[in-house]
Amino acid sequence: MTENTEQAGTPALKIEQVALLCGVSAARVYSWIEKNGLKFITCRGEQKVRQGDLVGFLMHYNMPIPGGILPINARKVLFVCPAKRGRKAGHDFFQMFSRHFGRKANCFLDSVAFGKGAEYKILTFLPDLILADAVNGGDEAVHLIRFVKTIGGMRTVALVRRNLGRAKRDRMLAAGAHAVVERNSPWENLLGCFNKVFNSLGSNPRR
Repeated sequence: MTENTEQAGTPALKIEQVALLCGVSAARVYSWIEKNGLKFITCRGEQKVRQGDLVGFLMHYNMPIPGGILPINARKVLFVCPAKRGRKAGHDFFQMFSRHFGRKANCFLDSVAFGKGAEYKILTFLPDLILADAVNGGDEAVHLIRFVKTIGGMRTVALVRRNLGRAKRDRMLAAGAHAVVERNSPWENLLGCFNKVFNSLGSNPRR
């Protein structure tokens, strides 16, 4: 349980509003505060929840984010990587990505390992952009990209190792990736690629 006083200009919701948005009872929201660490603020003796804190809480517990509580023009990005081989390198990349990209964009970032957990996360989080780390998980990445394509409305970028063969790149594009880029590319190139995919209006895969 975390309590802070209200700050000027900070969007916050009453407990009843949180309950209505999330389709649960007010008692459940109080339970989230008492037992699950949902942060709250105090305004004139009344408990409220900042919208950003609510989004972060729902992301952490893989619960759907209700429409209308995300900041204007906010983007959701999900990084998916292997659970074992290459996990540390993938984690290090995600930390760097969070610092470089999250600082320049209004983003909510999350990560998950390939598998059924990733599919469930995608269905609840509904990210705008999915980064599939294919450096040590090419087949897993292709499977995930195909899964995302069946849902629609999301963009996927495959992150690959240096000098990956043309046939393997084409396989990921054919599966539905909007771009294939080397994970160790300079940050300005990566950010340019991600922004291009974000801003693309067409649904055809792009190199």
